[in-house]
Amino acid sequence: MADNNKGLLAAGAALVWRRQPVLWWVFAVNLVIGLLGAASARAQLDKLLNYSLAGESLTKGFDLGMFFELVSRPEANLMRAAGSSYLFAALFPLFMLFITGGILAVYRDDRRYNAGEFFAASGAFFWRFVRLVLLSLVPFGILAAMLWGANKASSYLGDRAVSAKTGFYIWIAAGLVVLLLTLFVRLWFDVAQVRMVVQHERRVWRNLWRSLGISVREVLTLFRVYLCISGVAWLTLGGGLYLWLKLPPRATPVTFLLLQFIILMQLLARLWQRASCVIWYQRHAALHPTDAVAFTTPKPVEIVDSVAVAPDTSSEERPLRPAAEPETPPQSI
Repeated sequence: MADNNKGLLAAGAALVWRRQPVLWWVFAVNLVIGLLGAASARAQLDKLLNYSLAGESLTKGFDLGMFFELVSRPEANLMRAAGSSYLFAALFPLFMLFITGGILAVYRDDRRYNAGEFFAASGAFFWRFVRLVLLSLVPFGILAAMLWGANKASSYLGDRAVSAKTGFYIWIAAGLVVLLLTLFVRLWFDVAQVRMVVQHERRVWRNLWRSLGISVREVLTLFRVYLCISGVAWLTLGGGLYLWLKLPPRATPVTFLLLQFIILMQLLARLWQRASCVIWYQRHAALHPTDAVAFTTPKPVEIVDSVAVAPDTSSEERPLRPAAEPETPPQSI
């Protein structure tokens, strides 16, 4: 199995590159939703900052005190703009949930889909993915409760320990454990989505439990893939934010391009994880057919004298036996 997983990261990156229209399309939708979400706040701030000293102090350099004074003014009313921003921000995860089936289908077949095929695949798996998302709230809720309990325990033990850093160390250790478990849950449900698309699985519960078994057995491989790709995403995010802090306030076009590059890299990393998971599962299913029974379309049958007879696949034609005295029992449909 180790040899079968060699080059998995490179294979996933190559698949994303070959099907890069998916990435650019997702990025374009994200950009449009972001512009629409920020339009209301931009219009509100434009009325307040035009030809004002506050606008000059915020464009030449970011004055934190002036910003808080601005948002506290009743005429600013940024909460009204925040409502529309939150609405548009919620649209993108819903959009990604809808097209995830189409993305995985494109990566599964490794070919170009037209719009009809893509949205047909997206719609075919949408409600099954909605059920998976709802089921994922249970383990994620348990992990959130564990983190809350660890925070309470660290505060309790920290107040009673001799060392002042005891509570902090406990919180760091518990946070690391919860982080790893959160990543595993994400892996588990990613495998469930991939298995559902590759195998055309309709039973959500059965698919979820089988995916759990696969994820537990192959946890080291999946962790290695996801951690490497996540490292790339975190490096680009940290480097991009560092450059953003160093840019002058008036470099608006450069700042915009830099922030869009950061978003593009985060989307790329997520699609890279998806592509690598699809390739890994296809290799895994080829080696372990018991974990993934391939979906096959049943062959047509011929009905002769009320007896169902499967079509003969041999090169020579054989006469059908009469139905009165069959030598073998009739084949069930």
